[in-house]
Amino acid sequence: MFSPNDNLADLAAEISSNTAIITSYLEKNKLPQPTFAVNSPRSLPEAPEVQAARMALIEAATKIHHLAVGADEYIWSQALTLKHDQSVIDTLNQYNVWDAVPLEGTTTYAAISAKTGLAEHALIRIMRHAMTTGIFTEAAPGSGQIMHTAASSMPARFAIQKAWIGHNLEEVAAGAIYQSKALRMYANSQEPGEVAMALALKDGWAADKTFFEWAGESEREGEAKGWRVRRFGQAMESAANLGATKIEHIHAGFNWDSLGEATVVDIGGSVGHASIELAKKHPHLRFIVQDFAELEPQHNALVPSTVRSRISFQPHSFFTPQPVANADVYFLKHILHDWSDKYALKILRNIIPALKPGARVIVMDGVLPPPGTAPLNVERLLTSVDLQMMLGFNSKERMAGDWIKLFKEADPRFEVKGIVQPPGSAAALIEVVWKRDT
Repeated sequence: MFSPNDNLADLAAEISSNTAIITSYLEKNKLPQPTFAVNSPRSLPEAPEVQAARMALIEAATKIHHLAVGADEYIWSQALTLKHDQSVIDTLNQYNVWDAVPLEGTTTYAAISAKTGLAEHALIRIMRHAMTTGIFTEAAPGSGQIMHTAASSMPARFAIQKAWIGHNLEEVAAGAIYQSKALRMYANSQEPGEVAMALALKDGWAADKTFFEWAGESEREGEAKGWRVRRFGQAMESAANLGATKIEHIHAGFNWDSLGEATVVDIGGSVGHASIELAKKHPHLRFIVQDFAELEPQHNALVPSTVRSRISFQPHSFFTPQPVANADVYFLKHILHDWSDKYALKILRNIIPALKPGARVIVMDGVLPPPGTAPLNVERLLTSVDLQMMLGFNSKERMAGDWIKLFKEADPRFEVKGIVQPPGSAAALIEVVWKRDT
């Protein structure tokens, strides 16, 4: 949290000390230092001491930038620059400029324009702004020889990042402009279609439709029906590979080995990345991934042969009764935060008829900490996701007390046994046990 006591000298010292911790670890373990070059490491090591220093470094660097800019200029520049930061990334993505620049060597504006169809005069202006944020660079200032930076190379090296950018900047960002209007129009609504994104995108998104229903019907030239749902699945796969949202955090929040031989139903599991990750490390577990039928081909292509015999896909809507009875675990990863309490209760109550005594519902979702108690970048990520839920789904991120209240309201036989936040993770794992009837 920003404090009136923060000052340039103290923050500079904090930056220096935490930088020393990170660089010392990298040197000791003969690991490369992060740079802006294409061959820079994708992320810093997961060692706890490195991640703790990284969190503190990000917070101190954010604060010192704020102080250096100054109070007068800060708000002014935020209003001016942020929309253009988003706009240029959106344009680079829609024209796939990422792939028009070689990962090794350089190219020219004219060559990029020819490959992408983006007019050269516009391309130059867009890329000049992108370069001020560390996305692309020139081999030498004014040379016109364009090359990748570490950041701009990511969508070229990992294509699913394009889906994350597309979903966020073509759909979510469009809604952000309408957020104030939606709040005036819909006030305390819990309906999933009465949201800013629906006002912005229109195109058949009626007030009684959810984002997923609308996305499932979306058509675009050159794309099969439901392309937005498929892109959303890829976007979630991309998020599962990054920092605080890495899928690996799933192992640290619950003792999966304690289940023994067990069946896990991955409700709303998209293309199955969570089940795949768990199956690789827990050979005694079997998984049923449930989601839209449109995602089954992506699921089948994604599941490695080494775990294929233990993972199956089942088309299912969680707004209908759960078809798999007597499983050991019903797993919901980033599902309930997509829904207001009204609909989250429906999802939970649809699981109840399938539950056997002692069965678990395990939720992996954000748990908002009290303000100022989490590292600044983690809290900022969680509040960003919370606002994303508001403008796209009329839902929210919940605090620990909200989760306990939600399960109790769904049915008093749900008992929240624990909430574990793995170190460095933006999500917690909430273990809920279905108690025997009394």
